[in-house]
Amino acid sequence: MKRRALAALLVLTLLVLGGCAGDGQEARVQISWYLLTEDVALYNSLKGIARIEDATGVDVVFQSPPDNSEDAYKMMVASGKLPDVIMWDYSASTDRMFEEGTIIDLTDLIAQYAPNLTRLYEERPELRREVETADGRLFYFPSINPLLTVEDVCRRSYSGLIIRQDWLDKLGLPVPQTIDDWYEVLCAFRNRDPNGNDYMDEIPFDGWGLPYFAPAFGVLNTFCIKPDGTVAFGPMEQEYKAYLETMHKWYTEGLLGSNCLIHSDAWKTENIVNGLTGAFCGLDNAWRYYLPRMQENDAGAALVAAPWPQNGQGVRYTPRGEAATHMALPVTVITSACKDPVSAVRFIDYMYSEEGSALVTWGIEGETYEVVDGRKQLTDYALTVAEDGYLTLHHYAIGHTSFPKYDGENVVLATYPEDQLVAEETWADASTALIYPRAITLSAEDKAFCDSVMEDVSTYLTEMELKFISGEEPLSSFDTFVAQLERMGVGEGTGDLPAGLRGLPGAMSAEGSGQDEEHP
Repeated sequence: MKRRALAALLVLTLLVLGGCAGDGQEARVQISWYLLTEDVALYNSLKGIARIEDATGVDVVFQSPPDNSEDAYKMMVASGKLPDVIMWDYSASTDRMFEEGTIIDLTDLIAQYAPNLTRLYEERPELRREVETADGRLFYFPSINPLLTVEDVCRRSYSGLIIRQDWLDKLGLPVPQTIDDWYEVLCAFRNRDPNGNDYMDEIPFDGWGLPYFAPAFGVLNTFCIKPDGTVAFGPMEQEYKAYLETMHKWYTEGLLGSNCLIHSDAWKTENIVNGLTGAFCGLDNAWRYYLPRMQENDAGAALVAAPWPQNGQGVRYTPRGEAATHMALPVTVITSACKDPVSAVRFIDYMYSEEGSALVTWGIEGETYEVVDGRKQLTDYALTVAEDGYLTLHHYAIGHTSFPKYDGENVVLATYPEDQLVAEETWADASTALIYPRAITLSAEDKAFCDSVMEDVSTYLTEMELKFISGEEPLSSFDTFVAQLERMGVGEGTGDLPAGLRGLPGAMSAEGSGQDEEHP
């Protein structure tokens, strides 16, 4: 009996002395978080995330698939061995992920345990409209750009038209402002040997990016809002025919390189760095990615961002769909395997607070940033390069990662060289009026139908665009092309926003594939 009493006393003593977590604090909740990264160890050591963990009593362990493999991600989902949280691209509809049992409905959880995000949705109802389903449910946490300042818009304007400034200077030409200006400049690049090697080997415009000229004609190469306010599938409109006629003319006159049609990233890069390409579509990092290699061959090489071409009324329209949406990809979901979704929601919601958003973007006040005249500024310490080659800032926070947050993306601008900032400012200076509003959503059933239609349409459209531009198919067949699109079901999504098919635009956009190959 005494032994039992002694044993019970010993157990009680151990519980008092060592069994409680940190001076009476409860044990912290463990949350696994799956994301796309090449350095998961960096994310697991972020000091800003550690502060959020302390504030919420949650420990997050980031995971990533081998080699950032999409296949590995799909295999994980198929296996049913899910993490608690997934931050992944929006390639799969969250409605569908919910129906398949992969993720949970967050509507009630957000209402009860996410006061910061709820407040944002109440203060700015348009934000909620961009993320909720057709029946008002919430399936994911977005990364939100307020789009209230020039800097906000710049962060949505990270690619555009780029041209050789030194070639313009040599030929005495200004940066082109209109389609006619572009024709004049490209002809001069073809005819006047701006690279100075005594050969007519210049490629005036090369690589993917021709759809970026379509807005100057009043349409996009996807669903859009025409200047008269009607909804249209751009490639079915007469304005798009005019765009194709111009591109065909440029192609037959030798103003467009073959990469405009075949989209070889490797060939495009070789042509640019070897001084053959006069203009191209690229990212804002072209000044860091291309220019140093260009200058190895030509010390005087220089690039400049060209504004979106004006239409006949002097209006510039951006084709970049991101410029008209507050939300960034990827999005964050909670899986059906999460054992404590309330703790996960509370952790994520803290990221939407002013302090939380700062912690995942700017880092820690007094260490990586300070507030001067009401504006955050990075410290010199934040901009030093650590031994592993990362900015010191990126051991605290990684602002370009689409963590759930509100604001804070502007920290990325603070790390940019001047040329990159000027490029984003140039491309941001345009109207988003042509872009179909992403806040218009579909039911899962309608979206599945639209996706199936648009998959076939996308293939057909790409094929016919190449044929029209190259001349393999005469533009006299344009009406036949439009009729085929109508038979494929596209015409049902045009006109005055019919209720059932409002989400067709999600399948294709002017950004397309191939525009982001310049990332090192």
